[in-house]
Amino acid sequence: MENSNLLKISTSTGLIKVASKSQGEVFFHTIQLKLLWGYCWWQEKPAIESFLDLLESVIKKAIHGVLPHQELFLDYNLETNDSLEKSSQVKITFNQIYADNVEFHMPENILILKGPDDRGSFSRLSSFRRKLNENIQKTI
Repeated sequence: MENSNLLKISTSTGLIKVASKSQGEVFFHTIQLKLLWGYCWWQEKPAIESFLDLLESVIKKAIHGVLPHQELFLDYNLETNDSLEKSSQVKITFNQIYADNVEFHMPENILILKGPDDRGSFSRLSSFRRKLNENIQKTI
């Protein structure tokens, strides 16, 4: 029963697909990144923070589609190659996901987003001071 509750996040160009499975029920949801980035640019919202908020809500929706629950606990590590605003690479490593104390297993627990790196040479050299590497634990 340990692996009967699954959450899978996969990527392809411009898309992130979230799928959940529990007791024979399956739920799929897709995030279209170009639409999200365009919305963030138009509304002058921070892109990575908006993406993380959307990803968390999509995970909650995907799990709720197969296992109705009240609280979702997410534990993940967030790593960037610069500050959030200037980063061209974001790595999310999922540690634990629980829906009302029921664990969801992730066979592939790492999600990496890469974009064009338009930072200058000095900014790249000094980015080690601004790199982000933190653990985020949230109940939503």
